[in-house]
Amino acid sequence: MAAVLVAAATAATLTACGADDEPVRLSGTFEQQLPPDQARGTQLATEGMRLLKSARSLRLNAAISKGSATAGTAQRIEVSLRVDRHANCTGTFDGGQGQRGELLVVEGGATHIRFTEASLDGLLAQAEAEDPAAAAAIRQRVALVRGKYLRMPQDNVAFSKGMCDLSRLSQALDGLGDEDFEGTVRAERPTYRHGRHVIPVVDVERGDTNVMYVAAEGEHRITSYEAEEDGERRVLRLSDYNEPFEVRTPSAAEVVDASEFGGPAGADLFEV
Repeated sequence: MAAVLVAAATAATLTACGADDEPVRLSGTFEQQLPPDQARGTQLATEGMRLLKSARSLRLNAAISKGSATAGTAQRIEVSLRVDRHANCTGTFDGGQGQRGELLVVEGGATHIRFTEASLDGLLAQAEAEDPAAAAAIRQRVALVRGKYLRMPQDNVAFSKGMCDLSRLSQALDGLGDEDFEGTVRAERPTYRHGRHVIPVVDVERGDTNVMYVAAEGEHRITSYEAEEDGERRVLRLSDYNEPFEVRTPSAAEVVDASEFGGPAGADLFEV
């Protein structure tokens, strides 16, 4: 499901700004005289990672897309979440038809998701088109969850509550490899990206297919990261550093336990 994207896109994509796909180290002594654009890029990337690791809260939007719309093979998965160091998160996920909704976790507790009305309608229409005889069971389940939150079982990998813990993300970033950014990135001229004034920090070897953007003014926080490889495009946007947000646990009347539908991690929810 779409929400599994968060941990991978946040930790994995940010480590890609180094040579030969090796993780990068964020500290070290720079002895080599670098060209000015590489020296500036190293400074900006290192500062951006430091600010990311120390953030108390964040808004992150991660998207992966591949395929061709013309050929009918286009696929896109996107998740947008507010996360903090108390293992709270709230936001939305979009994995295509039948897989859109909202997600929340309070203080590392159970993961709750709520599908949009359009997603449930789409699931029901698909079931009726593929197997009218079995659609009655799907219709009953859709009626049960419409407007409700699904409490996901603890073993549901796609909606792991760990993805909502900013402290765990920081620990993952602390454990990145033995290299730093020195000599692997360069700063380019300021520009605008996603409506923000930024400085591109470009991978020396991969160029525009692997770019980190940092704020051009004030603290040089990472605002986005974009990469393309093997026909897959990844975009991670970061904002609202250290901004507080509120999230509450749904009341019992608003919740349906997904494990009641059977299957591993509630996988049989819309299957018969």
